[in-house]
Amino acid sequence: MSSTHAAFMFSALDKYVSFGISLATTAIVARLLTPSDVGLFAIVSIVAVTAESLRDFGVGVYIIQHPDPQKETLRTAFTVMALVALLLAAVLLALAAPIARFYSAPALALGIALSVGSLAAGCFASPCLALLRREMDFASLALINVSGVAANLIGVLIFHAFGLGFLSLVLGSLLASVTTASLAAIKVGKPWIFMPSLRDWRGVASFGSFASATSALTTIHTSLPQLLLGRLAGIDVAGFFNRSYLLCQIPDRFVVGAFLPVVFPAFAAQARAGADLKALYLKALTLLSAIHWPALLVLAILAEPAVRIVLGPQWDACAPLVRIMALAWLIMMPASLTYPILVASGRIRDTVTSCLISLPPSMLVIFAMAPFGAAALAWSMFATLAFQMGVAFVFIRRQIAFGWMELIASVAKSAAVAACSAAGPLLVAGFYGFTAEISFMALTLAGGTAFAGWLAGLSASRHPLLEEVRSFASSRRPSRRAAAV
Repeated sequence: MSSTHAAFMFSALDKYVSFGISLATTAIVARLLTPSDVGLFAIVSIVAVTAESLRDFGVGVYIIQHPDPQKETLRTAFTVMALVALLLAAVLLALAAPIARFYSAPALALGIALSVGSLAAGCFASPCLALLRREMDFASLALINVSGVAANLIGVLIFHAFGLGFLSLVLGSLLASVTTASLAAIKVGKPWIFMPSLRDWRGVASFGSFASATSALTTIHTSLPQLLLGRLAGIDVAGFFNRSYLLCQIPDRFVVGAFLPVVFPAFAAQARAGADLKALYLKALTLLSAIHWPALLVLAILAEPAVRIVLGPQWDACAPLVRIMALAWLIMMPASLTYPILVASGRIRDTVTSCLISLPPSMLVIFAMAPFGAAALAWSMFATLAFQMGVAFVFIRRQIAFGWMELIASVAKSAAVAACSAAGPLLVAGFYGFTAEISFMALTLAGGTAFAGWLAGLSASRHPLLEEVRSFASSRRPSRRAAAV
């Protein structure tokens, strides 16, 4: 089996098992907690994720793309991250009470304080996970990540049983972070990484400042609608928006989650070898869009039953938001490849510049639409996401110089596949009505016709994804014969 195919297999196994556990967690939480509880956790999560994006300081990406990370480089990377984490922890603890007062929710202060534990655990996990990704050891990564997601589910259930409400989500996340860090450190088996050193601080700081700025800007932009809704419309509305957004991320996590961990190391390896990245980038778009677009279209058509099945009846108000967001996210299909291709090309600064050009205007649109409610914010995504993707393409084309017609040609067959996939569910939903009360038989028919249409579209268009599947299958045969002998 080729190393890339093996890596993809284990990455897919990791993400799909983790996805299943996460989906189960989401479904359970939606039935145990109220929209207000979820809204409180969304705010804590936003604060924590923003801090973690700053704490990571691009260390993981730095290690993966580094030509030859030596002992002192790894020690310095950890030390810089730990110092940043200490500073951020102090800031979070100082801001916890003011944030709680801002939202008139005293419990937020304790939730934010507890999130500092996850911030600290990540310092030990990040360099170890980066080394495993660099070495394409996705089998170990799968075990570690699945264990972390499982720990989160177990933690949520145990802490909720003690009546801790939304804090059970915060503590579950903390347990997951500690589990992941512990297993990653044990697997890598290099405790000297955690010995302080600043010998290579200039290289880490130079790269990390740009990576950290990019991550922070992206996180703030993504979180802004929920933060504004929590203040202007109420914590429960922020909870509805959060769950709608999360549901629309399911196709992204299901597809890109397995795809991207392999793509970035592959881009980095090709760049170190001096290869042309254009063909690899366009092929990645071709394969990604053939799965991502059909999934989003089907989710948009079946938004009502999807919300009812995953979240439960109390979240039915999410369905219109899910439909709008899913259609808007069709625009952002190539976005997941922007950061990897620019970093692999040695253009980490372009990631910051691109964000500085595209995100502030998008934030202004969000500020303008927030007073009109969650639906207005969802509709605004069509404009903001299109603008962001357009800016990203400008910077990518500076490095790999593809033509616009080449870009269209790379995804044209995927568009046809998506249309074939959506045809059946659209007919079923149109006949039975776009409602959460659709029968099991009708839902099964919609799912079956979606899958059949997807396969028919791949076959009729002779999509390259079919060849990748055949190549993967053929690469498995020798190992099976060898095992039989």
